[in-house]
Amino acid sequence: MGIGMTERAAGKAREMLVKRGTPESAIRIGVSTSGCSGLSYKLEYADVIEAADQVFESHGIRIVVDGKSLLVMDGTQVDFESTAFKSGFKFINPQVKEQCGCGESFKV
Repeated sequence: MGIGMTERAAGKAREMLVKRGTPESAIRIGVSTSGCSGLSYKLEYADVIEAADQVFESHGIRIVVDGKSLLVMDGTQVDFESTAFKSGFKFINPQVKEQCGCGESFKV
């Protein structure tokens, strides 16, 4: 399955990479232990790709995921939302069984 991005999310990621001056870099997506439900998503620049990382491509953006994160994120689609109150990346993960009320953390 892997990890993918919508065109809107890929466009925003591309914009961020260009603004940073590293348009050929990748985006690293993963999870960390935190929040009231146990896990939360993290998104950062991937200047270095480790041998154990999995690399996916979606709409011209390389997405790097470590093996541990891929176990709980396989099949995830990343979107970008912009509303009057907030904007940011949204993770649509089919493995999520429970989310906290604020939407910042989850359980699988």
